[in-house]
Amino acid sequence: MKIAVDAGHGYNTAGKRTPPVPTDVDFNKDGKADVKKGDSIREHVAAVGVAYNLIKELKRCGFETVMTGFKDDNPKDDADTPLTERQAAIREAKCDYSVSIHYNAYGDGNAFNSAEGVGIYIHNTYSGKSDKLAKSVLKYLVQGTKQTNRGISKMALAMCNCKTLGTKASILAELCFMTNEKEALQMMGSSAYWKESAQEICKGICDYTGVKYVPEAYTPTKTISKKSSVTDIKWLQEKLNSVLAGESFIPLALDGNYGNRTRIAVLIYWEKLGWNQTGKDTGFSAGSNTITALSKGRKK
Repeated sequence: MKIAVDAGHGYNTAGKRTPPVPTDVDFNKDGKADVKKGDSIREHVAAVGVAYNLIKELKRCGFETVMTGFKDDNPKDDADTPLTERQAAIREAKCDYSVSIHYNAYGDGNAFNSAEGVGIYIHNTYSGKSDKLAKSVLKYLVQGTKQTNRGISKMALAMCNCKTLGTKASILAELCFMTNEKEALQMMGSSAYWKESAQEICKGICDYTGVKYVPEAYTPTKTISKKSSVTDIKWLQEKLNSVLAGESFIPLALDGNYGNRTRIAVLIYWEKLGWNQTGKDTGFSAGSNTITALSKGRKK
């Protein structure tokens, strides 16, 4: 399955930012202000913070992904991609589902007010199966940081139009209000909240699609073989790619298939560690010692 992740607006899009903040804002609590007192938190910066994390979450769970509205985790380079271009990219990539990340606003944007909460939009006419996807995602979003649940709303939004996007379901998530001082400072301006939101959206997508959610610190607990789950085999392939990188090693496709190339990569890894010197083991299973070594990133 292929999921499109869209980061709303662009870095310099007019109006898409908080009112002037009353204090310095430190996104990742490293002691350095990312936004100075009197400046504004830009919606696109926070949207990319969530979208970039969501891409990693989805990939770890085995989904293919497509990014629109951003290139990487440096949002300052991002122009506001026209909606038609975003739609075309998703349609041409033949995505099954799409999620657009946004932050809500109320009033003229010049001052903070009391509007609050998290909600999801779907298209009012061309929604496909978006209502069910929205319910699954919202179920997890409201389980994290305590927020008012604004529910699911219908509107003719371009990034929710399943007919134009060519998707089965498309949603637009408004993660909090950038015109609410508390939500702007504690949620929109927090990398911890970005990551939490990404995890919750991914869990909702997994719930809807019937795919097992793989936690970030996931490590297989049983011997990995041809009969293992796709998740475990992909974990093995990803770890082998990491420890065997370079030295003319051609990276394995993360396809969840324990084929001959994966078997050979296991044998190469054992040779680097000084294991299987008799050559009796075929490499068609990776036991607890191999899993432990890979999880620690051992290369010799």
